[in-house]
Amino acid sequence: MVEKSKNSLNKKLEELKEWEENQYNPGYYIGTGRVPKPVKGIKKRPLFLIFLSLFMILPLFGALFFKISAQDLIAFIFPTFLGGILFYAAIREIFEERKRKLKK
Repeated sequence: MVEKSKNSLNKKLEELKEWEENQYNPGYYIGTGRVPKPVKGIKKRPLFLIFLSLFMILPLFGALFFKISAQDLIAFIFPTFLGGILFYAAIREIFEERKRKLKK
C-alpha cells in the first residue's frame, strides 16, 4: 500500500518536472490535453483558491487606504483582476459541488 502511494507520488512529480522543463517549448502541449495533475486538481480545492485570491486582492485594499500614486494603483489592477477571477472560480466550484451532492 505504501509502495503504491510512493509510486503514484513519484509519477506525479515526474509529470510535473516534465511539464516545468517543457512548458515554454512552442507546441509541446498543444493539442495533447496534458495538464499537470497538480495544476489540474487545483479546481478541486476551492478553499485554496479563495485563500489565493484574497492574497492577491489584499494589497489593493492596503493601497486604497494609504496615499498612493496613479502608477501604483494601475500596478494593482492586474493582480486584483486575477484574484477576482480565482475567487469567482472558487465560489462557482463550491456551488457546483453542492449541486452534485444534492442530486445524489
